[in-house]
Amino acid sequence: MTHVDPAVEKAHRDVLNLFRKSTAGDPAGLAAVCRAARDRLAQMPALAPNDPSTWTSYELITVDVQTLLGYLREVGVPSSESERFRTLLIRVLWYLCQAGRAELGVVLAENLRTDWVVQLGESHVHALDAARRLASCLHPLGESERARPVLQRILDLRSAKFGDDHPGTLLAACDLGKCLYLLRDYHGAFQLNTGTVRRCEQQLGKDHPTTILAVANLAGSLFGLGELETALRLYRDIHQRYLRVSGENSLAALNAEADIAITLHQLGDHEAARALNAALLPRFEKVAGKDYSGTENTRARLENNLRALGRDEEADEVHGGIPKFLPPP
Repeated sequence: MTHVDPAVEKAHRDVLNLFRKSTAGDPAGLAAVCRAARDRLAQMPALAPNDPSTWTSYELITVDVQTLLGYLREVGVPSSESERFRTLLIRVLWYLCQAGRAELGVVLAENLRTDWVVQLGESHVHALDAARRLASCLHPLGESERARPVLQRILDLRSAKFGDDHPGTLLAACDLGKCLYLLRDYHGAFQLNTGTVRRCEQQLGKDHPTTILAVANLAGSLFGLGELETALRLYRDIHQRYLRVSGENSLAALNAEADIAITLHQLGDHEAARALNAALLPRFEKVAGKDYSGTENTRARLENNLRALGRDEEADEVHGGIPKFLPPP
């Protein structure tokens, strides 16, 4: 269990003290307190929301943000004020998606996107970021069809404003490519992702996060089209890239290994898939906890591998904790 970052804990206490000192029935005073609280939260360090070690801190930040947004709306102070505060809110939305709290993420992202379109304009970078986080939270809820027009609109707006080869436009193309894959439009995804990979490699380089994401989307398209050997080769390449840029125990690297294991199983190499999932399970649990979706999915894959190998007794041990036959984390 990780601890709350001391700077986050101090900001939380400071915000509580601000509201304790506010005068009831004084709208102008409350508005001033809200602005002060907003500015205090915006001063916190920029913790990485895709790092599970920060999630305990983000739990507390999210509580403060939810409360403050309610007050801001009540007193008529725009949530768009202060670039640093908007950036904090975008990080909170990404945390909610990464940490398996997508339902709350959808609610907050929808509200922020609606407000910021009015206050900043639909093409503003942070209005587009809020829309992107909304789509990211819709996917794990099985609502990719609802996410598709959101992502298409982001791509259209970024392309019109910045051009097709701008990093923001390329990222938007990646997001739409993933959405098409999730909607099982494998041919459409393959066509979009092929062009996106080419442009990303030309504009950003092979190890840029957006390029790696584009290649992962292309691999998914190929997997969906039944081109499993080619998909496996790409997934292995993606894993090596994440090892270089993120480290072996980053969620990105672990998820890349999971894609390799899924493809191996689909190819019928159940033993190789089993060995990989057996190594992944304690690592996922150590990095993100036993209730994290990646941990649970790895446990389910390991059970399927074992049953495919006829090792039902070991498969029965998979649920509950780290099985006795696996190495310790």
